[in-house]
Amino acid sequence: MKNIKSERGQALIIFALAAIALFGIVGLAIDGSAKFSDRRHAQNAADTAALAAALAKSNALDAGLSNSPAECPPTSGLPSDVCAAVITAALNLANENGYDNSASKQVDVYSPPISGYYTGDPTYVQVIIDSDVNTTFSRVVGIDQTHNLVEAVALTKEGGPLFNGASIVAVNPSPGCGSGSFDVGGNGTINLTGGGFFVNSNQSCGYSQTSCSVTLTMNGGSISSAGSPINQACGTPAPTATGSQVIVPDEIYMPDVPSECSQTAATPTNISGDEWRIYPGYYTDFPQGGLIGNNKIIRLAPGVYCVDSDLHWSGATFDELDGSSGVTIYITAGHDFSVSINSPITLNASSSGEYAGYLIILAGNQGSHPNCTINGGGYLDVEGTIFAPYCNLTINGDSSSTSDFNAQIIAWDVKLNGNNIINFNYNPGVNAENKRKIGLMK
Repeated sequence: MKNIKSERGQALIIFALAAIALFGIVGLAIDGSAKFSDRRHAQNAADTAALAAALAKSNALDAGLSNSPAECPPTSGLPSDVCAAVITAALNLANENGYDNSASKQVDVYSPPISGYYTGDPTYVQVIIDSDVNTTFSRVVGIDQTHNLVEAVALTKEGGPLFNGASIVAVNPSPGCGSGSFDVGGNGTINLTGGGFFVNSNQSCGYSQTSCSVTLTMNGGSISSAGSPINQACGTPAPTATGSQVIVPDEIYMPDVPSECSQTAATPTNISGDEWRIYPGYYTDFPQGGLIGNNKIIRLAPGVYCVDSDLHWSGATFDELDGSSGVTIYITAGHDFSVSINSPITLNASSSGEYAGYLIILAGNQGSHPNCTINGGGYLDVEGTIFAPYCNLTINGDSSSTSDFNAQIIAWDVKLNGNNIINFNYNPGVNAENKRKIGLMK
């Protein structure tokens, strides 16, 4: 009788080998989920720790605590009082979230950041968490531990005048060199008293004076630029200085949409004859169509006027517009403005509330740059901040009269054409100010 070798048990061996592989895959999946869960938790801890540190820094600066040495932590010696407050706040919040700055859950705090886009900027705080996650099933395939490295950066910005009190600001960080982000031309005289110019471009062509027929005089200010500005056409360059570049859009703080944008404006009231009073609220034309073009004298009650359309005022718009009571004109995104009339306009910015100091706000974003124009003249009397950081703004002086702007002007690109005389006077007491800013960066 022939002997037949038995094959029983071979399937069991194959199954046992497959089970090991299957067990490893399942282990990797389970331990991988633990790693990703820890990463999310660590990121949340870093975010909250960075915000706590930024708030602590702001409070410490407001309280007048010592910030010397400014580097946090210092490379040698003891940290400043401000730095100690920053580190303590960050470590406490991280610890509350389970990251106790131990060997396996290390928490590092830096101000200024030591890596990334905000490296070296003292207005930011960076928190880095390096976390070890012990494995359970993956040990079978030789993986005893996984690691997560996360970071968060938060801004801490003190309050104060917008753009450190510059009178005229060109926000564009990188204009083409056909013309500058800030261009001075024409054939008249431009006088600037207080504040100076700030050119946010880091290119040498950010500032240009393209006409030698214009006279530029500066009293109490200078041209501050993120690059090294040059006078592209004329023999004597304007005064120059070096400033730090503002990061767009992170450091452009657009005011919130006012509640008036959802409130219907009250019906205008007749004061007497052709004199009317209009009221804060929402407008799709401003002033109302029934008043525009009918040679009316229009008085603005104090408050915020939300304009959901282009704002174009020309020669026949009205006989007089009086906003001396304190107003803010908020123009919604997607629109522009142009002011070119031969009738008296008096506009003073709101003096109290959230929009104090803001005269005109043009909402927008970095992706769209509408063209805006102000044709100045003796009829135009404005006071406050014109905040249009994404608008290409041209200001033309009137050929027959002196134009006075008691205003701070902030736009994407700025062109000044000094026909006759344009006087810019900066008074920080009537312009908008930054509120203290604490925020998590993307």
